[in-house]
Amino acid sequence: MEILSWYETKNPEWWLKQIGESDWTAGQFLHTLLRENRFRELYGESSQVLLLADGSRLAAFCTYAERDDIPDTERTPWIGFVYTFPEFRGRRLMGKLISRVKELARADGKDTVYISTDHTGLYEKYGAVPEAEAKDRRGGDCRIYRLDAYGFYGWQGAEVPAKNTDYPGIRTPKDLYNALWNVWCAETCAPRMRGDWSPDNRTLGQCSITAFLAQDIFGGKIYGIPLPDGGFHCYNVVGDCAFDLTSEQFGDVKLTYTGNPEQFRDVHFRKEEKRQRYEELKAALKAYTG
Repeated sequence: MEILSWYETKNPEWWLKQIGESDWTAGQFLHTLLRENRFRELYGESSQVLLLADGSRLAAFCTYAERDDIPDTERTPWIGFVYTFPEFRGRRLMGKLISRVKELARADGKDTVYISTDHTGLYEKYGAVPEAEAKDRRGGDCRIYRLDAYGFYGWQGAEVPAKNTDYPGIRTPKDLYNALWNVWCAETCAPRMRGDWSPDNRTLGQCSITAFLAQDIFGGKIYGIPLPDGGFHCYNVVGDCAFDLTSEQFGDVKLTYTGNPEQFRDVHFRKEEKRQRYEELKAALKAYTG
């Protein structure tokens, strides 16, 4: 499946027709706004309509917008008009669009995405947490949810400054994460995990080479969480700041970030394939930031 932006697609009328076929009042409203060229007038000039396409079929859609239907709020950005067509439901496809929305928010320098809804139990499974009760522009009751744009361990305090300027634009670990999101690939994944790597699980098998690259940029030490297979999951500690840029590969599993042994590159890089993957990741990051 592929995620498209309606404003950038070559055949907007084809996708607009399918949005109009959704069995949902809000979907019909979005169809009208797009057809009448009023969507960005209401929701912001930089707002986007994201389409999850299965070939030529529209599986799901949502919007990423500067504003929502909640008046008098400074919260931004918002995810809205979230819809999956009936034949595609039950496959958690909305998670793909939510992941793209988070990526767009990070690119805009935002740590949080907001959702307004009168549903409960729908967005919690994607990590959203309720933040406030509100009234929409029509006076209806709704709940505002907060969705963190970052998911790696320690992101809230990951503000340690870079110690070198080899990678332009990389000032904090969050900047590094943003860049590596576009760099991590199957070739940089550990060989034993490569068959399970996908863009939906980009941090899989990337831990040690990522941690050593982060150490190049921010200094500090690397520690390893013991794993059942006898290996270690590596993360960074700089001063009193601990962060793990590749923690998302473990999903909901809670890792322990205290009392773990320090890790050293001369030990890890005895494996030639790991050293080569580190060099490949470093070169790809330099190319991306350069």
